[in-house]
Amino acid sequence: MALPRFFLDELHARSDIVELISSYLPLKRQGRLHKALCPFHNEKTASFTVYAETQSFYCFGCGAGGDVITFVMKQDNLEYLEAVRLLAARAGMAVPQDAGDDGMRLRMRLLEANKRAARHYFEVLNSDGGREARVYLRKRGLSDSTIKKFGLGYAPDEWSSLRDCLRGEGFQDGELLSAGLLNEGKRGSYDTFRDRIMFPIIDVRGNIIAFGGRALGDGPKYINSQDTGVFKKSRNLFALNIAKNTTERVILIAEGYMDVIALHQAGFSNTVATLGTALTAAQARILANYADGAVLAYDADEAGQRATTRAIDLLKEVGLAVKVIQLEGAKDPDEYIRKFGSERFRLLLAKSSDSMEYELAKAKLKYPVSSDEGKVRYLAEATSILARSASLTEREVYAGKLSEENGVSKQSVLTQIDYLRSRRRKAREREIERKLSDIPSRFQVPPSRRDAVGAAAAERRLLVLLYKSPDLLESVSGSIEEEDFFSEDARRVFYVLKASIEKDEFSGFSSLSEQLTDSQMSLLSGLVAGSAGVNFTLADADYYVARLKEISNKPDRERLVRMSAEDIQDAITQKRRM
Repeated sequence: MALPRFFLDELHARSDIVELISSYLPLKRQGRLHKALCPFHNEKTASFTVYAETQSFYCFGCGAGGDVITFVMKQDNLEYLEAVRLLAARAGMAVPQDAGDDGMRLRMRLLEANKRAARHYFEVLNSDGGREARVYLRKRGLSDSTIKKFGLGYAPDEWSSLRDCLRGEGFQDGELLSAGLLNEGKRGSYDTFRDRIMFPIIDVRGNIIAFGGRALGDGPKYINSQDTGVFKKSRNLFALNIAKNTTERVILIAEGYMDVIALHQAGFSNTVATLGTALTAAQARILANYADGAVLAYDADEAGQRATTRAIDLLKEVGLAVKVIQLEGAKDPDEYIRKFGSERFRLLLAKSSDSMEYELAKAKLKYPVSSDEGKVRYLAEATSILARSASLTEREVYAGKLSEENGVSKQSVLTQIDYLRSRRRKAREREIERKLSDIPSRFQVPPSRRDAVGAAAAERRLLVLLYKSPDLLESVSGSIEEEDFFSEDARRVFYVLKASIEKDEFSGFSSLSEQLTDSQMSLLSGLVAGSAGVNFTLADADYYVARLKEISNKPDRERLVRMSAEDIQDAITQKRRM
């Protein structure tokens, strides 16, 4: 039977894969990964890898992979529903007997719960109990109109203020847990946010999908809603619902909620912020839908500067022109505006440096360029920075500047840049060849179609592209047909993934395992595991689709033998029309 989406999401949220697998196997942490000897085949070197980030596992030795449910199925030799029941009992959850709940109905309930929660927080802020919170917002310079515009509120320092309010409005604790508004403790459910200024997070359609909370007392300074059935922090941006309506085609990106609100109040309504994480590739692609350029106004501390460097590459990959504001005399944009005013910030914005100038200036500060050794080390890092640029014009211009500033020939700078780009390109090609070497067996490509190994590779890349960048589905789904796939497993993974994204139910492996076989889950797990650190663009999607279409339209020998002369002529005519 099909289980309700909200139940499976909650089950996965309560079943951390690292914790679960460590109860079966001795896991050894290696950076962000956890490894062990594979329980599914004999090996002497650990190739079984657990990924906390994607809540998945994959063995590079035998190819087994999947999510927490898949692992229990394989480890305990259980059917899907049996594994779900085991995990549910472990998490203290009851498996729904009536599994016919409409996912859309639940989504609407979560959105309504968030809307009612925002109203509750706003009412508390403007009550006697919100006096301290109002004083705090006034000290931060926010006007009544700004507070109302962003729907700011206050979660009181009580364990069940919101829970009791929403229970009275007909909401069940299970719904509020799924919305991330409640947590579950040993003594029952309690409010997630307590004694915090509340920032509603609103999507581009105007729905309240999550919250951020700023502590007034003890505890972490900021906490954000967990990912839910209506919210994925890596695919949303704070205040984009307002910024998208500005006439400017440049987006200003800050780090925090207060930075964004202060900038909006000062007249910079094209400002957004990420949601407690570094900028992601998905967020960069979303911004590219609304802007031609981006200006980074991250905090002046070391963490902010590291985030700036990471964001530059992601934004450039989606075709945005990138500039960087360098704050002086303030730690963040909010403080800068309060100290110096909006006009001074506007001047700072006008003087923002090109991202390449920013990176080169930052590199130059590391080395004593007055000495030959320092100059050589600076030029080595500078050429490495320029080699990352996809723009020939940009490389030419800055190679000329490096030449003039450091007394070396422009040609020698360009030669070093070309060498580095060539070396990186060859390294990528070798890695791709290594990863694609097992394609014929992994994708079950028939011997008569071994000329279509390139299409099998395109299938492989297209699947992982959609898993990591679901926002690109609309660009490819209309061009791909069932017969374009060569592997049955790849075809099935594609259509399950496509349906999940179209229904707005996609939340990683947890939203797919119920509908995919063991081999299909292993296939997708291996693809995702092998693409760590790879970001995809619309150009990649177009290439994979074109490659699949090109080869799928080429009849194989077996099919040609069976075709009549008329069929062959029709195929030729169709090919000429393409």
